Parts: sequence; C-alpha cells; structure tokens
Amino acid sequence: MSFLKRLYYFSTGLIIGIVFLFFILNGKRTSCNYGPSARVIDNIISKKLVLKNKSDSISDDKLYNLISKGKVRFNKSEIRNEPCAIYYVESGDLSLLIENCEDQALVEFK
Repeated sequence: MSFLKRLYYFSTGLIIGIVFLFFILNGKRTSCNYGPSARVIDNIISKKLVLKNKSDSISDDKLYNLISKGKVRFNKSEIRNEPCAIYYVESGDLSLLIENCEDQALVEFK
C-alpha cells in the first residue's frame, strides 16, 4: 500500500472522528482541565462563595470571574489544613485567600 493511500485512509478516519466528536460534545458543558490549578479553581467555583470581610463589596459575577481567571500558588497555600484547605489565588494584581470547605468557599482579599 503506498504512502498516499495510507495518508488518505488516516485522514478520512481522522475527519470522521472529529465530526463525530463535534456532534457528540456540542452543547455539553465539557472541560479539559487536567492541571492541578485548574481543578482547584473548578472545585472552588462550583461552591457557594462567601466573603469573609463584609466590608468588601463585589458582585458575585465579578468574584467568579476573578477566581476563574486566577492561578493557584501552591507554595503559599495550605492544602493539608483541616477541615478546610486554604488556597492562595493570584488574579491579575489581586490576591485572594480562599478557604475551600465542603459546601462553601470563604474568600478573603489580601
């Protein structure tokens, strides 16, 4: 079998597979967050966010946006803290200290 024939079969199968995945995953909320920072951020965002300091006034949408665009700094975090792990999240020029508990996440601006 010549190289061009093999390339044709491979590309045909690849295109059919991509089209198949496009129709299967279309409209579903799928994500491919495999990094540790992205998984922690997804876990935090899935919970109810509570501000520790009531004097800080920020809308929920803006807070979710800040956290989702942030990056977890594990060297400054206390991930083994019981009962709630404490994560240090940097988002732009803001730093957040987030206590990630089972049912909610307490957010404090630093």
